[in-house]
Amino acid sequence: MDDVIDPRLIKESDIFLIPLCLLLLFIFAYLIRKKYEKTPLKKLFFPALFLRFFFVFLYAIIIQFYYGSGDTVLYYFAVSDMRHAISDNFGTWQEIYFNLKLDPLNTIYGYFLYDSGYYTHLYMANVSNYMVPRFALPFSYIFFNSYICICFCLSFFSFGGCWRIFKMFNEMYPALRKKIAVSVLFLPSILFWGGSLLKDSICLGSMGFFIYAIYSIFFRKRKIFSSIVIAIFSGLLLYYIKPYILLCLVPALLLWLFIQFRTRIQDRTLRQITGFLFAIVSIVLGIVALQAITQSELATQYSSDKILQTVQGAQNSFESTGEGSGSSFKIGEATNSIGSSLLLFPLGLVATFFRPFFWEAGNPLMILSALEAFAFLILTYIAFRRIGFKRFFSIAFSDSVVIFCLVFSILFAGIVGITTTNFGALSRYKIPCLPFYLFALFIVMHKSGKFSPNVIFHKKFF
Repeated sequence: MDDVIDPRLIKESDIFLIPLCLLLLFIFAYLIRKKYEKTPLKKLFFPALFLRFFFVFLYAIIIQFYYGSGDTVLYYFAVSDMRHAISDNFGTWQEIYFNLKLDPLNTIYGYFLYDSGYYTHLYMANVSNYMVPRFALPFSYIFFNSYICICFCLSFFSFGGCWRIFKMFNEMYPALRKKIAVSVLFLPSILFWGGSLLKDSICLGSMGFFIYAIYSIFFRKRKIFSSIVIAIFSGLLLYYIKPYILLCLVPALLLWLFIQFRTRIQDRTLRQITGFLFAIVSIVLGIVALQAITQSELATQYSSDKILQTVQGAQNSFESTGEGSGSSFKIGEATNSIGSSLLLFPLGLVATFFRPFFWEAGNPLMILSALEAFAFLILTYIAFRRIGFKRFFSIAFSDSVVIFCLVFSILFAGIVGITTTNFGALSRYKIPCLPFYLFALFIVMHKSGKFSPNVIFHKKFF
């Protein structure tokens, strides 16, 4: 219990473990890619995957030699603590996986308390934080607790979810394949933050698996049983780690289902009647689902009567901890008034999609984040300028997929933007909504007939 954990993320043993891990993952990936041998998707699979692995290295080097600490280090400490506990008493694996949260009554608590991580035990007292090392623990046994190899495995899981989102949109809009690939497979924020030992990797992968499972069940009606199992598993991961992703996804998915169901009815009178009934059912189901999620201990802070306190608490938390004080910002203080919080919502959207601005970037990583945000701003400006405000929304509201993308991305971006007052944290938290915002832009731009499917800024790619 008193063993001191080696805090290094990159170790001598990685010389042998990394090639072994990459070989095994390559074999597994090759077997998956064989399904796409006769499709245009084949040439995108390995470049997108290997680029993610490169960013795993990059992230580890930056954390190890530039920042020196971070959430990922505490997660790695927790994985090592769990390994120590299991090596002392194999039966403790049941306590790890059958107890939802870590508290002082757990027999493994001492391993977290005395691991030289300073406050690992306090950090793991949060259910969402505790889920991350539990998810990563099996991979640590396969690759002898190599941090890089654990990150490779989580990156592979994250890639699997993103690949399913890419497949789903490619099935619906094959002409936009290259732009869809840029949005979800090659976006810098997703590559950097979505492939290491972090909540973001697990949630990004889970979100992709969840959405694609819902798409398979209700839209394609294929692999129903396996899709239900995947939807349950991935939905639970989201629920335990970041329940607010589900809170934004549920209404967007229900709206998508409602519009899709309504458009399939040919008779106008019947379409109006069934549309009205289905709208009521969708609203009721949405309310029930949201209440079921928010009434639990894990997500009670997102219930309607506590959401304002949650927003205030999140803002105060960033200010009190001083996390990344050099990249902190302020969009306005949330009060107990819903009206004042709604006024902050547009500012939250701007912060999520278009900030940091160049003059707000205080370090090299923030400069890269500012470049990406500037690209989002330019694309948005070009889309509205060439299409026109009225026609843009006319096209958007005529497509159920665009409506789904906009509802989810705007709802998510607004909430994250007003609750996060640090650009470093915001660059991580916002990655689930970025692909969907870009999808919506690209689809509307394509349907307007004013843009090439192979050009984003005045240059072809791939």
